[in-house]
Amino acid sequence: MRSRKLSSAWLLLFAPILAYGQGAQSHLFYIEQYNGIAVREMIRTGIPASITLAQGILESNAGRSELAVLANNHFGIKCGDVWGGAAYFKKDDDYGPSGYLKESCFRSYPTADASFIDHSSFLASPQKSSRYGPLFRLSPTDYKGWAYGLQQAGYATSTLYASQLISLIERYALFQYDQPGPLTVEAAGQPIPPLLALTNNVPFTLASGYETLQDIAYRTNTSVEDLLKYNEGLPNGYLIPAGQKVFLGRKRKAFRGPVDTHEVQPSESMYEISQRYGVQLDKLLERNRLNPGDQPAEFETIKLRGSKTKEAPLILPYTFPDAQFHTVVTGDTLWNISRRYNTTVEALKQLNELSSDLIKIGMELQVR
Repeated sequence: MRSRKLSSAWLLLFAPILAYGQGAQSHLFYIEQYNGIAVREMIRTGIPASITLAQGILESNAGRSELAVLANNHFGIKCGDVWGGAAYFKKDDDYGPSGYLKESCFRSYPTADASFIDHSSFLASPQKSSRYGPLFRLSPTDYKGWAYGLQQAGYATSTLYASQLISLIERYALFQYDQPGPLTVEAAGQPIPPLLALTNNVPFTLASGYETLQDIAYRTNTSVEDLLKYNEGLPNGYLIPAGQKVFLGRKRKAFRGPVDTHEVQPSESMYEISQRYGVQLDKLLERNRLNPGDQPAEFETIKLRGSKTKEAPLILPYTFPDAQFHTVVTGDTLWNISRRYNTTVEALKQLNELSSDLIKIGMELQVR
């Protein structure tokens, strides 16, 4: 990711700050490192980049907090009821029935960028419009209005929260990142995932790798219910893998493109073929006389349109391998683990006697 280089003039302007010592230097380094993702999120959601950067500095101790270092969580967002991603547990402010502090569940991200994206999606979520909605009607350069609005909405309990944000913004001139123009374009670096493209004349978007289905629904002005209806097998509440097609309309019953058939590639599933050509999975299975879960052998021919094939393609035999285990790492979810080992979330939960979708970094999960 590119981010704006600190010019010599910019450094001279803030040379006195460096005299404050290591704290100010770490703040400057944090701004240099994350201004690009803050601007990209401002373009995507409308949250001022200055606010995002100031919150990140304040809440992650400029990226040096335990949560930031070990869970890539720069904003202290807890798991909540809808989180299905990886989790990091530490004592914070949650008490058990006995009155003692218990471990709180915090969201864990594969990268710091994912934390920034989830933070802005959290504030911009339609489910929180009654709480944070008024902020999005402010001028995009009104960082003071945003700071006081966040405090009044109860984002933080400290009565000094707004003044702390404003102090950071003005100390480091973070308001410059809120201005439209060459600066924000340069800082943004990589483009936002495309909103619209077509496969089989069906519109789709590509997942960024840092979004849940709820985030994509908000970004594309589509309901989660419709996305689940249009996309077989997509997880609800998990991060969608980068580059995954998410269709914004119902896939076709047959392929309308220039080819009639598809040659199965090694380890390629019928679901992947369905996604590639924008054809409904059940119709593709029916046309090829296959059952759900059937895995055609490589180089077999799959019909993409027309009547049913006379004979089903050769199916790979089912095998029963020895028990296999997976160690949970940062960014893992039950869903992406299930895809990696060609199983399902429910099967993983049953194998490992899990009562929820939350998994801890370092856990040993049986996958077969």
